[in-house]
Amino acid sequence: MDQKKQILVVEDEGVIGADIQSQLERMGYAVPGVVASGPEAIRLAREQRCDLVLMDIRLRGEMDGIETARELKNKLNVPVIYVTAYADWETVERAKLTGPHGYIMKPLREAEMRSAVEIALHRHEIESRLRASEAWLSGVLRNIGDAVMTANAQGDVEFLNPVAEELTGWQASDARGRPAAEVMPVLEEHTGRPAPHPVVRLLAGERIPVREEQGYLLLGRNGASTPVEVGCFENRDESQLRGVIVVFRDLTMRRGIEERLRQAERMETIGRLAGGLAHDFNNQLTVMLGCADQLCGRLNGREQVEAQEIKKAAELAAALTRQLLTMSRSEWVTPEPLDLNDLVREMQSTLSHSLGRSRTLVLDLAPGIGKITADRNQIKRVLVNLALNACDAMPRGGEMKIETAEITIAPDGSAAGPAAGKYIRLRVSDSGEGMSKETLAHVFEPFFTTKAKGVGTGLGLAVVHGIVSQHRGLIDVTSEANRGTAFTIQLPLTAASA
Repeated sequence: MDQKKQILVVEDEGVIGADIQSQLERMGYAVPGVVASGPEAIRLAREQRCDLVLMDIRLRGEMDGIETARELKNKLNVPVIYVTAYADWETVERAKLTGPHGYIMKPLREAEMRSAVEIALHRHEIESRLRASEAWLSGVLRNIGDAVMTANAQGDVEFLNPVAEELTGWQASDARGRPAAEVMPVLEEHTGRPAPHPVVRLLAGERIPVREEQGYLLLGRNGASTPVEVGCFENRDESQLRGVIVVFRDLTMRRGIEERLRQAERMETIGRLAGGLAHDFNNQLTVMLGCADQLCGRLNGREQVEAQEIKKAAELAAALTRQLLTMSRSEWVTPEPLDLNDLVREMQSTLSHSLGRSRTLVLDLAPGIGKITADRNQIKRVLVNLALNACDAMPRGGEMKIETAEITIAPDGSAAGPAAGKYIRLRVSDSGEGMSKETLAHVFEPFFTTKAKGVGTGLGLAVVHGIVSQHRGLIDVTSEANRGTAFTIQLPLTAASA
């Protein structure tokens, strides 16, 4: 059985209050009390959780019915019906400001009271549902991962969620009422010229695909530009256009993942080619080295010296093929549980020697990190190659820093990203000359080098990339001209450590 609705009566005339109570109870409502002042009404409404208040405008004390109604609405969200003998224009205007749910004139008639009460209770229930729906929708919009902006039919901003605030640089309160094109200015991604704004286009009647192929650059309030994907939709009811909903997404992370995927595919293709050539070349080198050995044993004098030069050249070529096999992930590995901190300390002297006197090595190793499963010699090769790279980047001296940390990578929903789980992060940075964007795009490609012709093979970083990939890890590089370079490697923890 439904619980009776509770209706509080606020009336300073005792006889009238009792009559109202009697009528309400005959209608099937519960009356928790009849009070004569505003403070009493607020106290009882709070204690009894009333559904409705019937209240005279004229009350005892300093707090009249209109002020009491304002408190009941703002603090307790309790609807009010005014019951009064005063209907002058000034009183009605004051009462309207409190948003009453009804206005009944004395003397009271039961039929009139019944209809006023039923309408007020129904209206309050509908308003409560609407507020709950609005709160739910607002919560969804505020917590959604995409940026959301709404504008009215004139193209002026009405709402920004927190992600949209962050991307545009505008607070929702400052943006409200401003043109959408001002709050969210967009440029053509390839030319950098101002682009026709999606909101303006949609309001002009143009049909816009849900996801346009055209890319935009969102120009933030601070002047920074962000690549975004934009969806623009009409907000209309059955009769008219109410406004526009704009959903936009920062593409920076996706572009980075796509670029890593392209680089991985490119390296995979080059690696397969290099690995196949290295295997075939190794077979020929085996014959050359065998013959050179025999010649060195048979010949004397100058002829023996020349045979030894042949052997030395073949050995250098064999070393080169070993690097190609490592880069292509075709080299045999012997994995074992490794503490990366211990390995770095073990290599400290060798790395310092590789850097030379004008460069310093700084270690920042996080204590208590877990172990990785890796080939000890290959990880050593990674450290040496990165140290040699840092040395070349700092011809006038500088600092190379090695850092370790244990991190957790959350799932990002992308097949191109690293698998979720615990990793050891190895970061090797230098204070050297840095690299341009053009150099950065090719830094892991085999035989790519910025050194003079005949100096270096261009395989050092390609080998590093191959080793990290072979260990199911991820490597990334950031650099800026004259600001140094940082290589960040993430290697999965062993099952035991995790």
